[in-house]
Amino acid sequence: MGLGYTIAAVTDESLWTTGDIAKELGVTTERARQLSHRPDFPAPVQTVRHFRLWRPSDVQEWIARRRPAPDDGT
Repeated sequence: MGLGYTIAAVTDESLWTTGDIAKELGVTTERARQLSHRPDFPAPVQTVRHFRLWRPSDVQEWIARRRPAPDDGT
């Protein structure tokens, strides 16, 4: 059963919800929502009802700038 509306992507890549961001980060959806309200978090590219949507590339870039590189054990 659908929600009754279609979310149109602004690019060829699909857009992420806070649930998608949570999966990418390995955190809860609530934590992803909290992070999405930080002033340095990318702005959503689309809002549909109460859903805010982001380009995956914008979120992944934000993650890459904030996560330390994995320790290679040397």
